[in-house]
Amino acid sequence: MHAFLLINSDPIQFAKKQNAKVVPFILQKIEDARELKKFVKFSFSEKTAILIENIDTTTPETSNAFLKNLEEPTKNIIYILTAENLSNVLPTIVSRCEVVRTQDIGYRIYDKDINYKDALNIKDREEAIKFIENLIYIDHEKQIFENMENYLNTINNLKANGNVSLQLTNLVVRMESHGRQI
Repeated sequence: MHAFLLINSDPIQFAKKQNAKVVPFILQKIEDARELKKFVKFSFSEKTAILIENIDTTTPETSNAFLKNLEEPTKNIIYILTAENLSNVLPTIVSRCEVVRTQDIGYRIYDKDINYKDALNIKDREEAIKFIENLIYIDHEKQIFENMENYLNTINNLKANGNVSLQLTNLVVRMESHGRQI
């Protein structure tokens, strides 16, 4: 893997574990993504980590421009991206990164045979968001990426004060309609 998405983790410590020299890079505009593309074309003799903090705050246009870097790996370059909120990161970026999360996520679901209908019993907004974030981690680990958009849309609707029961019911219905085991 040449790209890592750190959620609430120390990127410098992570880079040290990767035995990589850290090069911070500010990614705020589409032009920044283009400059990064030019920068990584240079030959790097030692393993180098391009550190991009707060990828969850970039615009979709900037994220899409950056995506080209992830799609075309460069020798001796790894990307370390940081984010506080996984649901604000472009799903295509999430799918191309190994997600590393060290914070206690509270609502833990690591059962590979998860029953999505369990979501129908959740009434608390934060608990619902944590439940869906765990679904994201499970599917990411299994490399099932087609559900990410449904998950992230549900989280965004919950954060926009959407009715918790309605949003979770909609998610379950969408999952059933896409052939997911319930």
